[in-house]
Amino acid sequence: MLKMITLLLGMLSPLSFVSAAQPDPGHTANVQTVQQAVQQTPDRFSAFDTMNGVSLNDTKQEVLAHKGKPLKVTPDPFTGCSAYVYQDAAVVLCDGIVDYVHVGAAAGKMQINGSWIPLSKYRVADALGQPQFRAEDGDVYLRGHHAVKVYTDPETGRLAGVDFFDQASE
Repeated sequence: MLKMITLLLGMLSPLSFVSAAQPDPGHTANVQTVQQAVQQTPDRFSAFDTMNGVSLNDTKQEVLAHKGKPLKVTPDPFTGCSAYVYQDAAVVLCDGIVDYVHVGAAAGKMQINGSWIPLSKYRVADALGQPQFRAEDGDVYLRGHHAVKVYTDPETGRLAGVDFFDQASE
């Protein structure tokens, strides 16, 4: 038993006399090449800040300043929220603050953090990576407190629309 404790202490001890592993000089160039490639590839979506130019922190006045006059405003009498419908998105405001943004498949593309993504199931998945959740009606991507849900048509499997929302509100 004493030998086992001594062995464990020796392995865990920061004063261990085992020399630190040194990188193989033949592999150093490969590691540097990979690090450079990673640094050159921007992580565009480490956070979801805006969709189609709208932030979830925007007020009604800020939405109107960014997007202009909506094509129509559709109030929901049950929730007290209103959908401000634009050609590229519907912005739902509750109590004067953006609750969520919806982009329908007919828009053809969406903009996240200023980067445009074609609205196809595969192009969105390529841009956003692996979803954190899969549901019957779509995939959910999380970044911090914000989420993007990509809805798919159950009959065709095609992208039906995308929502941008605060995951705490779900």
